[in-house]
Amino acid sequence: MMRTAEQSKILSLTALIQRVIVALAFAFLAAGETLHINAFVQNGIDIGLPYSRVLCTAAVIITFISAIGISLGLFFRTLSAAAAVITLFSGFFFFAGSFNKVNVVGTLFALALLAGFIMCGPGKYSLDYRLRKKKERENKRILFR
Repeated sequence: MMRTAEQSKILSLTALIQRVIVALAFAFLAAGETLHINAFVQNGIDIGLPYSRVLCTAAVIITFISAIGISLGLFFRTLSAAAAVITLFSGFFFFAGSFNKVNVVGTLFALALLAGFIMCGPGKYSLDYRLRKKKERENKRILFR
């Protein structure tokens, strides 16, 4: 039988691995969109997306920033929510014309993972956790002066 401390370490390590894998997927997506930004913007124009150049460029930038933040566990819940919004944006606008199982299932899987991230948090092995602990220590020092 595992003790609670061991379970906590395993769960935190699992959260770290999950964060890195999902962040790699989003980074790969952002890199592909960056390499083909003109085609990505043209796709937005073709489907009638207003302000296509601005929205598509913003989507790529937010996706890349979210991938970095999620992997590091920095501003984790906020960036997970931003990635979920971009995923919904992509799902509604870019997959609208090509409604197939792969697009729908991929979008739903990404949303499910991001929803889990938002609910569960980044885990112990993250920058958010380290910053929160540092802030708690500083607050204790101020209280006991």
